[in-house]
Amino acid sequence: MAKTKSKKKVTGSFLAVVLIVAVGLVAAHFLDIFTLDDWKSLLGISDSSAEETAEVHFIDVGQGDCELVISQGEALLIDTGEKENAQAVCEYIREQGIDTIKYMLLTHQHSDHMGGASEIINSMEVENIIIPKLPEDMTPTTKFYENFLLSVQETGLKLTSAEPGSVYQIGECSLEIVAPVDVYDDLNNFSAASILTHGDDTFFFAGDIEKKAEKDILESGRMRDIDVLKAAHHGSSTSSCKDFLEVAQPDYAVICCGDKNSYNHPNTKTVERIRKYTENIYRTDIDGTVVFTSSGDELSVYTEKGNNPC
Repeated sequence: MAKTKSKKKVTGSFLAVVLIVAVGLVAAHFLDIFTLDDWKSLLGISDSSAEETAEVHFIDVGQGDCELVISQGEALLIDTGEKENAQAVCEYIREQGIDTIKYMLLTHQHSDHMGGASEIINSMEVENIIIPKLPEDMTPTTKFYENFLLSVQETGLKLTSAEPGSVYQIGECSLEIVAPVDVYDDLNNFSAASILTHGDDTFFFAGDIEKKAEKDILESGRMRDIDVLKAAHHGSSTSSCKDFLEVAQPDYAVICCGDKNSYNHPNTKTVERIRKYTENIYRTDIDGTVVFTSSGDELSVYTEKGNNPC
């Protein structure tokens, strides 16, 4: 009986100490003396929830491109689709719990890639804009581009030139610009192609580069084996050449194109070239929005329409 009594006494004392320490920690946290996050850091306790995963959304915007990267609450938006898609894209981004776009990367100055940029800049908080610098004689004089420049001016934003070798951090992800490498006479080849890395998982965003730009990227030595390929130019016959695919060796491919589009994208032969490297080919015209979740060493895929790879 004496042992039992002593045990209860010790247990009660221990609980009292724990309670005092807990109250002290809470008080220190609210008084900003030593926060709970400081204790977590000191004890090596990490928040394993959103820190360990990153998401890459290939948003269905019809015959256009739009990708959203989310990591640790930070967001990168690559292209926007046409103007008529802008509000739907804003709503989609907000549905993911994002209200600020850390980086907006506009691959090139065609409306199916950045027609909605002006409206998104006016509707959401955008911190940085990256875009290829064009020769003066190639700079567009189109209405959508004029509206874009006006929105940039009115919001006090500055344009950052897409330079190969530049690296940008989005949460746990890093984005390296790999193109444009040269000066071209075709706006598609001026696309700011990039590689996103999250742990061991890699994504290649091609914009609308064609065979000439693909060759230049290979010769620059910046291209490497990647996990997910955003097929260039909506799966056009002018892109995804054999030599490029041989280096990329994708495990997955995503083709962004509109349902029954007038360009007949994607090209059948291009799809067959890609299929030699992977059977995991997703298409926004068939699958709707495609979302990859990366753990850093493993990928899972969700499609809006629940389809298997085509």
